Amino acid sequence: MVKEKSNQNKCGKGQLNPTNLDQIDKKILQLMQDDFPLEQEPWLEISKRLEISQSDVITRLNRLIEAGAIVKIGPIVDSSKIGLKSATLVAMRVPKDQIDDIARVINQYNNVSHNYEREDEYNVWFTLAASNSNELAKTLEEIKQKTGINDHDVLELPTVNRFKINVRFQLI
Repeated sequence: MVKEKSNQNKCGKGQLNPTNLDQIDKKILQLMQDDFPLEQEPWLEISKRLEISQSDVITRLNRLIEAGAIVKIGPIVDSSKIGLKSATLVAMRVPKDQIDDIARVINQYNNVSHNYEREDEYNVWFTLAASNSNELAKTLEEIKQKTGINDHDVLELPTVNRFKINVRFQLI
């Protein structure tokens, strides 16, 4: 579960912004975004490409993560190309004292992504994908049963049109 971030910069100690990233930081971020090495030891491969030590890569990545410049490292997958043809955005109204427990149940499903807590009446939002609408409905029903969340506390916003936005930042 990821808590939705406000518009305020909450990087905390050692705040980072594009003006205080050095050239190596920018090269690491650019490589990770555009040409992440699919290797057994990706940090070693990045270190070789940038001609710096692996420990320097890891230290820099940890600093970027701690500062909030990197939130997640993971693949961007076109779900329709891997057989997931049906998807929906789900919003749930969850008692505050149950959010963590509900999130743990939701996170058990491999076809769930983007599980967020939001400050609103509907405070838990996640996306759910499946190979077809029947499988999608079955999985959502299973999640509701396991969490004890009633139908009237669930909004299902199915995907009607897909727009794949390829956002890439040019850092170097």
